[in-house]
Amino acid sequence: MTVLFFFPEPNTFYDCVRFICDIQFFMCCNGFYHMEISLWSRVYSIVFAVLIIFGLFGSLVVIMLDGDLRSRVLEMDSLVLGIVGLELVMSTMVFVVTMMTLQFSARRHLSIYKRLAKVDKRLIRDFGANLNYRKLLRKNVVLLTIISLLYVGAITRGLALISGGQQILLILVAALCYIVVTGGPHFTGYIHMRLAELLTIRFRLLQQILNRNFLKWKFPKPQIRDQRLREAVEMVQELHYLIIEINEVYSLSLWSAMGHDFTLSTSELYIIFGRSVGIDPTEGADLDDLSNGTRIVLAYVALCMLPPFYKMLIAPFYCDRTVQEARQCLHLIEQLDNWYPANREIHNLVEALMKWRRESQIKFKSGLDVVLDKTVISLFTSTVFNYLLILIQFSMTQKMGEQIEQQKIALQDWIGS
Repeated sequence: MTVLFFFPEPNTFYDCVRFICDIQFFMCCNGFYHMEISLWSRVYSIVFAVLIIFGLFGSLVVIMLDGDLRSRVLEMDSLVLGIVGLELVMSTMVFVVTMMTLQFSARRHLSIYKRLAKVDKRLIRDFGANLNYRKLLRKNVVLLTIISLLYVGAITRGLALISGGQQILLILVAALCYIVVTGGPHFTGYIHMRLAELLTIRFRLLQQILNRNFLKWKFPKPQIRDQRLREAVEMVQELHYLIIEINEVYSLSLWSAMGHDFTLSTSELYIIFGRSVGIDPTEGADLDDLSNGTRIVLAYVALCMLPPFYKMLIAPFYCDRTVQEARQCLHLIEQLDNWYPANREIHNLVEALMKWRRESQIKFKSGLDVVLDKTVISLFTSTVFNYLLILIQFSMTQKMGEQIEQQKIALQDWIGS
């Protein structure tokens, strides 16, 4: 059987995650290919990343040498040009940081998948769990296909619109390089969400396993039940340790991506909402081109906002849900002492785990110990819109000053005549 006619039926954990891991490798944002670390995979990631960066800025320099294209770009609002320049620099820095950090931590990164595969093997072998790899792979394929088509189409169409049909080949090179530079960190954030989702699914399965009625039905013999309980508790603890490992691997790349996403979201919201207060980022362009391209430009900007907003608004929700499911598992383990009060071995097991829980407060974090939970969503949205208001006010003040200066010049000319 196949998934969506192209992908073979996943039979193991590696079959399920190999698709997204290989895409991350092609974007130079991990150091392993097909779940193996080799010299050529390291060389590919570094060399291709350097070529992409040189290709992006080299093509932009050549494009700006064209007089017509340069004049079209320089006619845009100066504040928008500054934001675009800042976005190019920040996106490149985030790409380099993501690539380097995941290269340095490639072995730890790969060990996360290996340890999850071991947990899955125990769940299937000892508890008969159905992990439904097919459904998860299909979800990744459909979601990534839709987002990729929208994102790639928006970027290529936007650059083609700015170029006015000139230097098509260089425009395509710049678009492809920009897609890799921005897509690498975006996709790394997506994989972080998927890892959180994988942990959530396994925590929920362990909640069902730790259910008292399930234990009585599945393992009627006390000796086997005690052994399976120890295995379940060990897997709960192992999944908690994997949260710590994910934080170590992804913290710096997530922190840099958050700064990039904040800048990108603010700049694109400025271009969209700035029109409503009389700020025209395309001021100075040909009126016919403006009337024909305004809706396309706005659609392009809105589509480009999908990846950063998806990450910033959905990722903390996934992380928070994983932590909540982990707490439910620990609560059920606490109840084991009440369910089996005469079992000294279970009592010692629960006591040791509760002691470890008090000493270890495990949550998803990015750099600077920013906790990724639901409060981050409100913090991000409020900060973006507050900064957007400041940006629009600054631009309005700038426009007002220019209008006053033009009125002074016109009045002096009238007096002189």
